[in-house]
Amino acid sequence: MIKRGVYDVLQDIPVSEYQDRVARTREEMKKAGYDALILFSDPARMVNVRWIANYRSFDGVYPNPALVFLPLEGDLVLFAGSDLLPYAKDESWIGDVRGARQELGKVLRDFETTKKPSKIGIVGYQYLDLEFYLIIKDALQSTPIEKTTIVDRLKSIKSETEIGLMKIAGRLADGGLADLRDNLKEGMTEREAVRICYTSMFSNGADSQAFDMMVQSGENSAKYFLARPRDKVIRKGELLLVDIGCRFNGYASDMARGVAFGEVSAKQQELLDVTLEAWLAGTKHLKAGNKASAPDKYINEVLEQRGYLHGNGEGRSCGHGTGMDPEEEIPSMGSDVILEENMSVSYEVTVQIPGVGGSRVEDDVIIRKDGPEFLTHFAHSCQWGV
Repeated sequence: MIKRGVYDVLQDIPVSEYQDRVARTREEMKKAGYDALILFSDPARMVNVRWIANYRSFDGVYPNPALVFLPLEGDLVLFAGSDLLPYAKDESWIGDVRGARQELGKVLRDFETTKKPSKIGIVGYQYLDLEFYLIIKDALQSTPIEKTTIVDRLKSIKSETEIGLMKIAGRLADGGLADLRDNLKEGMTEREAVRICYTSMFSNGADSQAFDMMVQSGENSAKYFLARPRDKVIRKGELLLVDIGCRFNGYASDMARGVAFGEVSAKQQELLDVTLEAWLAGTKHLKAGNKASAPDKYINEVLEQRGYLHGNGEGRSCGHGTGMDPEEEIPSMGSDVILEENMSVSYEVTVQIPGVGGSRVEDDVIIRKDGPEFLTHFAHSCQWGV
């Protein structure tokens, strides 16, 4: 569909935008007193290095994380696996590309010796490999190292070019869910259902999966907040919890729906209705200037009045940041972070009742001054197979 022009294909992000990101990062570094930042990414959580360097490492091969050394002044250095250096040099706009295991320690030691830094920040500290943490600690003998969220905050606000790429990823997810609706048959397994979605998204232009897609049916929808698909057979009269997404040109989509498959009970239908009602109650508070926690109050009022509880993900409340990675650090919904224009959020409500089923309503959202702009558009009230 992308090749046939159904979706507009936007240009790659220009080098000037990456350079602007470096300049804005340095402004924040100066305010916080950092002489340098070390950005870490692994293939599953690529955004920190990709946001600065336009380079993503490979998944599923020899451990190949990527790092960027970003000094307050002077040239940046991109570090990649030695077997990926030719590829990294061709992909990135950064001119100095070196082997991570061979050169990182040397660059840091030389910087400490010549610049006498007062402190250096670590971006991506939540998942920094022990291997590279030890290299950093060994090289920086007298420089304090701190975790920092400077890049987390900056990357949470998307340019219009980024938003355009996220819109395409969202449309691909919409199409994948539509193809599942049109092709799902009683007796299929959860794994077979997921394959329909992947086939749809990849055949229409997706570059890679954003996360392990989920189709949870019946009791599986009720007891697992997240679960990979199993060989469980899908039956009519069950609820499905479908969580779908892909990446297009590095940008992710993340959408979920609760589905009534065939005729369901009144209790099952009520669970679907309450989930959507609570989700809708919070949407009007997704606007610039509000706290990220603002929707929670209205979501929980609906759920409490109806005798339900919201199943929160770890530390995420009613959603999480999104962009290149399907889950980015800021804004964590439920936190005191102030929503800003062009922040990107996956906004969600999940309700699960053992013995009845589970439902999730989730859409990708861009925060605008007057409210949310939705990037995923599949119908919220889903009754299939009737």
